[in-house]
Amino acid sequence: MNLKESARIIYSRILARNNKLLNQSQVFCMSPWIQLHAQTNGKMAPCCMASMNEGNEIGDLKENPKLEAAWNSENMKQLRMDMLQGRQNSLCTNCYKYEELGRVSERMQYNRFYQQYFSRVKDTKPDGSLADVNVPIIDIRFSNKCNYKCRICSSEYSTLWYDEEEKLGKVLYDGHTKEMKPAIDDAAFWESYKKMLAHVKRLHFAGGEPLFMDEHYASLQHLIDTGNKDVILTYNTNFSTLRYKKYNVIDLWKQFKQVIIWASLDGMFQKGDYQRKGQKWEKIEENIREVQHKCSNVLFGVNVTVSIFNVLDIPAFYQYMVDNKLVQPDRINLYLLFYPHQFNIGNLTPALKSKARQQFQHFEKNYLSTLPDKDTANIRDHIKAVITQMNSGEGDKINEFRESINEVDAIRQENFISVYPELGEMME
Repeated sequence: MNLKESARIIYSRILARNNKLLNQSQVFCMSPWIQLHAQTNGKMAPCCMASMNEGNEIGDLKENPKLEAAWNSENMKQLRMDMLQGRQNSLCTNCYKYEELGRVSERMQYNRFYQQYFSRVKDTKPDGSLADVNVPIIDIRFSNKCNYKCRICSSEYSTLWYDEEEKLGKVLYDGHTKEMKPAIDDAAFWESYKKMLAHVKRLHFAGGEPLFMDEHYASLQHLIDTGNKDVILTYNTNFSTLRYKKYNVIDLWKQFKQVIIWASLDGMFQKGDYQRKGQKWEKIEENIREVQHKCSNVLFGVNVTVSIFNVLDIPAFYQYMVDNKLVQPDRINLYLLFYPHQFNIGNLTPALKSKARQQFQHFEKNYLSTLPDKDTANIRDHIKAVITQMNSGEGDKINEFRESINEVDAIRQENFISVYPELGEMME
C-alpha cells in the first residue's frame, strides 16, 4: 500500500468517526468543547438547556469566580468522557426529553452548527480535559434583574417576583436575596471574564432581562473599546425596551458583525400581557419595527414557551406574526415547558387537549400549507413535539394549577377566567 492510499484510508476512518459522533450518537454534543454557561445562582454548565441538580454542575462561581476553573473541572471532564463513550449524563436530561418527544434538541443543533470546532474533540486528553482554554461561546447570566414577572417564572430569574413570593411564603431557599449575582467576588469574575472576551466568537445574553442590565452594556463597551467587534451577539430577551440609562442599544448593535435576537414572546395583546406581567404588546411591535428599520445586521426570531396559558393560541399568534411581517415564518420556535409542573400542557383536560389537536390540524392544513415547505419544516416539527407532550400523561398537577392561578390573581388583582374564558373548565 502506497503512502497516498494509506492516507486516504486513515482520512476515511476519521470521517466515519466524526460522522458517528455528530450524526449517530444519542448523547454526543459539541457544547462541552466550545461553551461556558453560568446561571444567576452561580452554577455553571456547558449550555442553558442543562438540567442542573445538586452536585452535577461543572462549576460554581459562588465558590470560585474564575470561569476557566470550570473548563477542566472534574464534572466537565467526566461529561466529555461520557459523551465520547456513549453514556448519558444527568446534565443533558432536557435534550434527551426533547428527542424522546420527536423534537430537534439543542444537542442536535450544536452538532449541526458547530462542526468547524470538531478538532477540539480530537484534541481531548485521556482524562477529558482540553489544553485550549480559549472558549468560543460564552453565556453568562449576570443577574436576575428583570422588569417582568411572568406567570411561568420565579424570583430566580426575576427580581419583580421576589416580593410576591415573600407574600406567598414561597421564597426559593434560605439566604435567597432579591437581586442575585452569580459570582462571590465580582472583581475576580470580571478579570476572568474580560480575558475570555479577547477570544470569544459568539457572546450570548439572557437573564433576567439582559437589556436592563449594566453588565450587558459594560460587556459591549469593552468589546468596542478593545476593537473586538467581529463577535456575533445573541440574545434571549423580552424585547420590552431598546433604551437603558444613557444607552440606545441599536447604536451599539450597529457596530458588531451580527446580532441574533430571540425574543421571548408567549402571546399578544391581553393574553400575552397577562402571562408576561409587565409586557405591553403595542410596545413590543413598535420595538420590532424600529429594529427592522434601523439595524440591518439584526436577525430577529421568536421563542414561544408552550404552556397551558397559550397552547390554544399558538396558531393565531404564529399567523399574526408572519402575516404582519414581524418575523419570518422559519424564525419561530416552540419550547416545551417542563417546569413549573402545574403549567405543563399535560395537565389540560381531555376536552381541551382535543380542541388543541384540532386547532393545530386546521392550522397546518389551512395556513402552513400555503407557505413554502422550507419555511415551515421547523414549526411543523415543533408542533408534533407539542402534541406528543400534551398526550404524555403528565397531568396530575391540576390542583396546583388552580392554587397558583388563584393566589397570584389575588395579589395582582387579576382574573384568569375573564382573560381565558375558553380555559374555564381548568378552574372547576
